[in-house]
Amino acid sequence: MTTLVNAQPATPGARGLAFLTVIAVVAVLSFGKDFFLPIALAVLISFLLAPVIRTFERWRLGRVPAVILATLLAFSVIGGVGYLMAGQVIDLANTLPEYKWNLHAKIVSLKTTKDSPLDRATNTLRELSEEITKVDPTVAAPVTGSPVNPPPSALTSEPLPVEVVYTPGNAVETLKKFLAPIAGPLGMAVIVIVVVIFMLLEREDLRDRIIHLVGRGKLHLTTQALDEAGARVSRYLVAQVVVNVTYGIPIGLGLWAIGIPNAVLWGVLATVLRFVPYIGAWIAAAFPLALSLAIAPSWTAPLLTLGLFVVIELISNNVVEPWLYGSSTGLSPMAIIVAAVFWTWLWGGIGLLLATPLTVCLAVLGKYIPMLSFLDVLLGDKPPIATSDRFYQRLLALDGEEVVTLCEAYTAAHSLAATFDEVIAPALGLVDTDHRARELDDTAKREILRVVREVIIDLGEQELAKSPPPATAPTSVPLCLPASNETDELCGLMLVQLLVLGGLPTELVSSKALAGEMVENAATMQPKLLCISATPPSSVLPAQHLSRRLRERLGKDTRLMVGLWNESPADQARRLDRFKRAQADQVFVKLSEAAREILLQAGCTPQVAPAA
Repeated sequence: MTTLVNAQPATPGARGLAFLTVIAVVAVLSFGKDFFLPIALAVLISFLLAPVIRTFERWRLGRVPAVILATLLAFSVIGGVGYLMAGQVIDLANTLPEYKWNLHAKIVSLKTTKDSPLDRATNTLRELSEEITKVDPTVAAPVTGSPVNPPPSALTSEPLPVEVVYTPGNAVETLKKFLAPIAGPLGMAVIVIVVVIFMLLEREDLRDRIIHLVGRGKLHLTTQALDEAGARVSRYLVAQVVVNVTYGIPIGLGLWAIGIPNAVLWGVLATVLRFVPYIGAWIAAAFPLALSLAIAPSWTAPLLTLGLFVVIELISNNVVEPWLYGSSTGLSPMAIIVAAVFWTWLWGGIGLLLATPLTVCLAVLGKYIPMLSFLDVLLGDKPPIATSDRFYQRLLALDGEEVVTLCEAYTAAHSLAATFDEVIAPALGLVDTDHRARELDDTAKREILRVVREVIIDLGEQELAKSPPPATAPTSVPLCLPASNETDELCGLMLVQLLVLGGLPTELVSSKALAGEMVENAATMQPKLLCISATPPSSVLPAQHLSRRLRERLGKDTRLMVGLWNESPADQARRLDRFKRAQADQVFVKLSEAAREILLQAGCTPQVAPAA
C-alpha cells in the first residue's frame, strides 16, 4: 500500500504539543478505565468478526442476519469455553488432595544430608528468624497495676466464655452478597455485546463519521489510514486465533497422552494465555508442569511435559506463525514488549490482551499524522535510520568489516543495483556534502572513499563469480567520464560494474584527468555511447560544461547521457532544461536505470532490473 507523504515535518512546538497530548490521553484512559475498557474490547471483537461477517454477506445473507449469526457464534464459543474451563477447574479442585502423598514423596527425595551446604543454610535462616521474632523480657514485662497492663493474676485467670450469635439476614442481602462478585463482569459482558452488535451493524456509518470528524480536507489520507489500521488489526487477530488454536490442541492431546489430568483445561488455558506476547505460553506451561510433579511417582511425566511445550512452541514460532501471518503487524519486537507492560499497567490483565492491537492502531496513526510521527518511529518495525545513513555512519567510523557485511546483506536481500542506488550512492552524496560544509576533512574523506572503492570492486567481483556476464561482441565500448571529483568517479565505477554484469565492457576515466584531457580522450575513442557521472549539487555545473564541450567536439553521432545520481525529482525537473541546452540526450538519477538504457542502446540484453 502506498503511503502518502504530503505534510511537512512537525516543528518542535508541534512535537511538544503532541507530547502533552499523549500525557493527557494516558491520564484520561487511566481515570476512565471503566468507560474505555468495554469499548476497547468491543472494538477488538468487531475487528475479529468483521472478516466472518463479510464471508456471511458473500453467502447472500443480509447485514442484520450476518451480524446476529456471527455474534451468537462468537459469544457461544466464548461461553462454551468458559463453562468447560469452570467444570475442569472444579474437577481439579476435587482431585488435588489425592496427589498430596506423591508430592510429599518428591520433597522427601530432594532432601539432602544433615551436613550439606543446603541444610546448613536452611538452619542458619531459621535461627535468624527465631532471633528476630524473639521477645525481649525486659521490654515486654508488664507494669503491675497498670490499667493498660493488668497484674499477672488477671492474665492467669480463666478466660471468659464467648458465644458467636449468627443473625440471618434477609433474602435481599443474601442475594446482594451472591451477585456482588459477578455483577461487574456480567455488566461489562452485556455492554460489550451490545456495543459489538451496534458497531458491526453501523460500521460504514461509524467510518464515515470518523472521516468527517478527523479527515475534513484530507479524506483520502484518513480513509487510507482507517483501512490500513482495520486490515492490519483484523489480519493479526485472525492469524493469532488460528495460531493459538493450533497450539492449544496439540498441547491438550499431548498432556492427555502423557497422563496429566484435566488435559482439556490446560489446552484451553494454553490457547488463551498465548495471546500474551512472549511469556503467555510459559505461564500456561507452569500449571501442568507443577501438576505433573504432584501426580507422577517418577520424573518422567514432568520431563515429557516440559519437552512437549518446548517442541510445540518451536514449531509454532518457526513454522506455523510465518506461514499464517504472511506480513507482520508492522511493530518492532521491543515495541510489543513495552506495549504489553504499558497496557498491563494501565488496564490490568485485559490491557495485556489488548496491547498488540491497540499498539498497531497507534503505529498507523503515527504513520499518517505528522504530529504523531514519533509513534511510527518508536513502534514501527522500519529501521530508525535509512540503510544509506547507517552505511555512512559506519564509513565515518572506518568500520570496513561492518560496511562490507551491511552491503552484502542488502545485496542478498535486494540486488547489486539496489545496493548501489539506495545505499552507496546516497552515502557518497553525504560525503560530498559534509566535505563542502567542512565537517569532514580531506584526510577523512580520502579514507572513506578508499573504503567505498574497495567495497564496490568487491561486490562487483562477487556478482561476477555468481552470474558470469553473457558473451557479447559490442561494436563500440561505452565511455564513462566523472564530472569533477573522486565521488563522481566512484559513482561511475558502480555504473561500469552494472554494465559489465550485463555483458558490456565499459571504460572509466580517472577523476584526476583534466576536462580537456577527457574531451580529447573521447574524441580519440569516438564512442557511440558516453555517460557523464555527476553527484549533485557540487558536480552539476562541471557536468553541464563538460556536456557542452563534448557535444561540440563529438557532434551528433555520439549518444550523450548524464547521470545526476540520487537527485531529487524536483531538482531533476528543474535541471533538465539546463542539460537540454547543453545538448545532453538523456538525464538519469538512478544507476540501474542508466545501465538498463545503455545496455539496450548497445544491443545487449539487460540483466539489470531498475531499483524500486
